[in-house]
Amino acid sequence: MRAGSRGLVSSLPLLLAAAAAHADYRDNYARGVREYEDGHYEQARDLIKQALDEHAEPSARTRLYGQVYKPYLPQHYLGMAAFKLGDCATALAEWNDVQNRGVLPIVPEAEEEEIKARPACEAKVARKEEKPPPPPEPAKPAAEPAKVVKNAPPAVPPKPVPAEKPPVVAKNEPPAPLVQAFEDYLAGHYTEVLRIDPDTYADAHARFHAFLVRAAAKYTLSRLGDDAQMLDAARADARAAHAIDGRTLPDAEFFSPSFRAFYAEAHP
Repeated sequence: MRAGSRGLVSSLPLLLAAAAAHADYRDNYARGVREYEDGHYEQARDLIKQALDEHAEPSARTRLYGQVYKPYLPQHYLGMAAFKLGDCATALAEWNDVQNRGVLPIVPEAEEEEIKARPACEAKVARKEEKPPPPPEPAKPAAEPAKVVKNAPPAVPPKPVPAEKPPVVAKNEPPAPLVQAFEDYLAGHYTEVLRIDPDTYADAHARFHAFLVRAAAKYTLSRLGDDAQMLDAARADARAAHAIDGRTLPDAEFFSPSFRAFYAEAHP
């Protein structure tokens, strides 16, 4: 046997071991997705977690086995399994992963799953984070009546207390209905957001944000209900926002990548 052949044979076990390790995450992922689709969420969570630990980078198209190519979305499916198991904190953490949010817009069916599940999960986490009200203070015992002392000097009247100054209102503070609209949007109460009327605001900055949040709510409702009329209404609000301020873009921290792409395309 030639020296080169001996070297190849000696390194072959290492190559095979590396190939097997590389294939492990795909096998675990494929099995985990099947368990998820069959409703076995705990098994799915464990298998997909193993795949994620071995290979964290998602992909819109990966060869899982043979000639079968499918999206590799470990964070998405790990979040969906956690959601099904009632662990919304883990679900949101996985869905909000930077890599997951980067690949999700090009896998529409997975993005749709998260859009439908996210509002209920965010509301559940918000309820858990609310602090319970403090316990009521114990009732104070009734004060004893004051004793009357004969020949006591006349009581000195109390000094008048100066009236409190009215609170200082910060200038340029956003209107309360606009703040409430954003809170409703982030909580998933999209139909509540539609109540806001941007034309009631004289301030252009407030009017821009009112059109923007209403456009985002209409866009999400159109995706959830496959409503073409609602999508046209979202596009009209987006164009109105563009007309007021053509430079400001939706904040990536609050708005989904798909809405931000929709907003950019709606430029009049």
